[in-house]
Amino acid sequence: MDQPGRFGRRRPGGKIVAGPLREALGILYAQIDLERVAVARRNLDVVGHYARPDLFQLHVNAKPAQPVVFSKE
Repeated sequence: MDQPGRFGRRRPGGKIVAGPLREALGILYAQIDLERVAVARRNLDVVGHYARPDLFQLHVNAKPAQPVVFSKE
């Protein structure tokens, strides 16, 4: 298994930030912005390969409602 590969590091948007290593064996290093990682993880791809109709459902209440309700509980 000592063959070069096509390994690389990409940002959540797809831009290459390190590599790829094609002709040599080695280790790639890249700095990441943890805030951008958190933002990317919050994106829910409801129509892509993460779509799970067995887990996620969208229910819309079409009745008019008050935007604020005060309660003493």
